[in-house]
Amino acid sequence: MPKLRALWWSLGIALLLAIAALSLLSIRGPDLHLPNSDKLNHALAYCVLTVYFGQLVGTEWRRRAVVVGSLIVYGIAIELLQALTPTRVAEVADLVANAAGIGLGLLLLRTPLSRLLIAIERRFAHVANL
Repeated sequence: MPKLRALWWSLGIALLLAIAALSLLSIRGPDLHLPNSDKLNHALAYCVLTVYFGQLVGTEWRRRAVVVGSLIVYGIAIELLQALTPTRVAEVADLVANAAGIGLGLLLLRTPLSRLLIAIERRFAHVANL
């Protein structure tokens, strides 16, 4: 697990808040001009969240299950809040895309990508010692 836990958790919370803002406010990002690009955005966001928070909790499967459950609840909450906004629409397909992203993130946590935050810490520690 990364050593700079408070920093990484703070950045993770900021990431969750940024995704919530992008999901709830009438901010339009660039159009990708791809079929279902909205669903790709959902899958990518939840993949990143899964890999990110999966690194913070370590390799123990129960902790990673909490990450997965929390991200599912987060996604449902975002969709419910979108249903209350005049400019957004809640869609079950978004939840499916979120789940696909979580699944991909879990697979990526079985690769060297699962040590990315530790590698970043080591790199900065190495640079600081120079």
